[in-house]
Amino acid sequence: MKIIFELRKEKKNQNGLIPIQLIVRHEGKRIRKNTGFSVLEHHWTGHRVKTNLKKESENNYQLINQELQEIEDKVSKLFLFLKVNDIPFSTEKFTELFEKTEEITQNVFDFFQCFTEYIDKGKLIKTPNTIKGQTTVKNYLEFFCKENGISLSFDKIDDDFFELLRDYSYETKKMKQNYFAKVIKVLKSYLNWATEKRYNTKREFEKFRAVEHDIDIVYLTYEELMKLYEKDFENDRLSHVRDFYCMGCFTGLRFSDLSKLHLANISEDHIVLSIQKTKTQNHAIRLNKYAKAILEKYKGTTYEPLPVISSQKFNEYIKDCCELAEIIQPFTTHWFVGNKKKSLTQPKCKFITSHTARKTFITNSLLLGMEPKAIKKIANIKKDAVLDKYMKVTEAFTDEQMDKAWG
Repeated sequence: MKIIFELRKEKKNQNGLIPIQLIVRHEGKRIRKNTGFSVLEHHWTGHRVKTNLKKESENNYQLINQELQEIEDKVSKLFLFLKVNDIPFSTEKFTELFEKTEEITQNVFDFFQCFTEYIDKGKLIKTPNTIKGQTTVKNYLEFFCKENGISLSFDKIDDDFFELLRDYSYETKKMKQNYFAKVIKVLKSYLNWATEKRYNTKREFEKFRAVEHDIDIVYLTYEELMKLYEKDFENDRLSHVRDFYCMGCFTGLRFSDLSKLHLANISEDHIVLSIQKTKTQNHAIRLNKYAKAILEKYKGTTYEPLPVISSQKFNEYIKDCCELAEIIQPFTTHWFVGNKKKSLTQPKCKFITSHTARKTFITNSLLLGMEPKAIKKIANIKKDAVLDKYMKVTEAFTDEQMDKAWG
């Protein structure tokens, strides 16, 4: 599809003004439409009206150019409507829709329908966790709009919208600042995509900012990990959960990757598998003696290579395991809701989840002297900034040990 504006020189009037005509070419067809504007020939650039000289009378170039741009945008939106709704192009259909473009553009650029398209288009190239996160943000925005009586469209994504969303998230939903930052990150990614697709033309969203704060990293110390690893549970269910968790602590693998572990992934000395989150193929992790012992425990059983449990039940039972292993010293975690710092102190076992296994591996590997580059490779960490967070934790730990030893 090509859109151009031309002068109809054969229609020049007695004052020298020539009508500006819209010409649309598509699939070998040419459609002409009158714009309703005229211009002197020497003021025409071939595409727009140029600025008049001071000695000349006003030629309304700003007004006319703005109107021509709106006509061009109208035609682009019309063609997008045909594409989205799988309507065959014809000169008759174009003419019909051209007269009621306001109604059409409201329908074609539905904010949440486009959001669904954005998520669906990403399913072939993005990880399931990324898609899940984007869907969660979309659902949250839909709920926010329903709660606040907002009919959201691209032209309403401005500073006022951002402030309303921010205040609602912090004051009404008590959302943590880091999670709000993730909401804004997904929203901006979607809007960038929509802008490239020409669904969106407003760029105010580029100024949206949501600061992330460093969060407390919850992990088991080496001594706590050994207490849990060596604890004799009378309940098989808790033993299975403990072994699964400890496998994450000894390999750095995420819960999602351990859940998909098969015998084919395990050799005598290594686990070799494809990492779901980062789409890394044939990632090899050397088995240490603790990981080998856990795998040996289930060899030849119905649970081989590892017993599997749902993440929801797992997070419930691992807390019970840690409590029985007496990992119960007070632990305080901090977070921000807006600019307000919050804190919560509980027995440490209450903070242990499937996510803390990988954090336990990374932190203890650093404290035990493993090279950061090796940890980055084993744990399949892609960004230096991720490992830097753990470096700060271990620095704080060594500072604490120095103070205890030397005062």
